Amino acid sequence: MCKQFGIDLIETLLNMQTGHPGGSLSAAEVIITLYFEKMNITPEQPKWQNRDRFMLGKVHAAPALYWALAEKGYFPKEDFKSLRQLECHLQGHPCANKTKGVELYTGPLGLGLPAVIGMALAAKLDNIDNYTYVLIGDGETQEGIIWEAAMLASKFIVFVL
Repeated sequence: MCKQFGIDLIETLLNMQTGHPGGSLSAAEVIITLYFEKMNITPEQPKWQNRDRFMLGKVHAAPALYWALAEKGYFPKEDFKSLRQLECHLQGHPCANKTKGVELYTGPLGLGLPAVIGMALAAKLDNIDNYTYVLIGDGETQEGIIWEAAMLASKFIVFVL
């Protein structure tokens, strides 16, 4: 599946002449493992309360997230023909208001981890049995909000990977 993803991604970005292949390729194994082996999700019920949640802090890997969502059936693969085009729901940065299966808009660097911690804590308070995941990139680890969020997580959440 990861090999096919790499082929699909390179072909799509080459045809569209836009995007960041490196970020998506480096995130492929993590995203594919989560969406196809670990996460409890149902495309037919994208807002199901007990679903696992995934946020992409490393937003330049958006094509990898979109590929996984399309493979899972959140939207047709044909939508990739308009990737990153005006009025398309597959923008450069994932947007929950436009793309089915996207949990949160995570355009600004450093937003993913604090948001995930808030979601995980809310689920814990509401006794919701789910997992919440985030994939951050190396660039955003330089943001102060990431370090503050990591310290908060270590106090209130069992583990952070």
